[in-house]
Amino acid sequence: MKKFAGIYTVMVTAYDEAGAIDRHAMAALTKYLAGSGVHGLVVLGSGGECPYLSHDLQKAAIDVVIETCAGSIPVIVGINERGTGEAITMARYAQQAGADGLLIALPVFYPLSEEDVYHHYNTLCSQINLPVLYYNFPSHSHLILTPQQIAGLTQIVNIVGAKETIFKSAEVRELVEATNDDFSVFTGTCLNLTKMMGVGACGAICPLPNVAPQTAVDLYEALKKGETEKAANLQEKINKIMYLLGGAPSPHALMKEALRLLGHPVRIDVKSPLPQLTSGQAVMVKKTLSDAGLL
Repeated sequence: MKKFAGIYTVMVTAYDEAGAIDRHAMAALTKYLAGSGVHGLVVLGSGGECPYLSHDLQKAAIDVVIETCAGSIPVIVGINERGTGEAITMARYAQQAGADGLLIALPVFYPLSEEDVYHHYNTLCSQINLPVLYYNFPSHSHLILTPQQIAGLTQIVNIVGAKETIFKSAEVRELVEATNDDFSVFTGTCLNLTKMMGVGACGAICPLPNVAPQTAVDLYEALKKGETEKAANLQEKINKIMYLLGGAPSPHALMKEALRLLGHPVRIDVKSPLPQLTSGQAVMVKKTLSDAGLL
């Protein structure tokens, strides 16, 4: 049986006026998502601005989400550190806080061999006792592994799946075929959920369910049941909000503006050097939600 499957929402990270974690906003969003039917939450994913948060901010976000969720659904913590030692520090903290799993990315500055990458994950996994998802996001991490190389990481006992933020369904199929039935292969966006589940993906780890959680869950369930026509209609609904991800190279502020317009107590500011929301983007976010029938 797969350890993880379904729709996992990549949560935004909310800040107060002083730039600290807004515990009220994070708790409110956690309760909303946990009650919406999603199968799990990811805190400190790439949609949560993880590379630009201090360890203190990361720890505060981890604490409030896990405490608020209180075991109702799994919470996976994103680990996005440049060095192995720093990654171990945050992985240990997540484990102590009660995380159900880790989503671990390895951004690259210096060139690394496949052996170097394996050593990083093997060393990290030897220091924790949590299931780990490998985060394949080559456009941002600048770390390119083939499906066969990713499958090779399954020799490390903790690694139970991968998030594939890529658009090549053939590579997702190859990874599914190169791993056993217990290995969870997620797509990194609900925008291609139909296509990726068609080649064996077990769900999506994506920011879009922040604003349309029930639609994403319904799409997943329809695909699981083979309800083709229903799934096509739901995929079209999801695709109507694609601007929230594709409307900017770094769409974090767009997602927060969408949540604000939907009544969630989330400020729209993001951590520098991420771009703040422009007036033009604010207009387009509102239009996107209106056209999708969410406002």
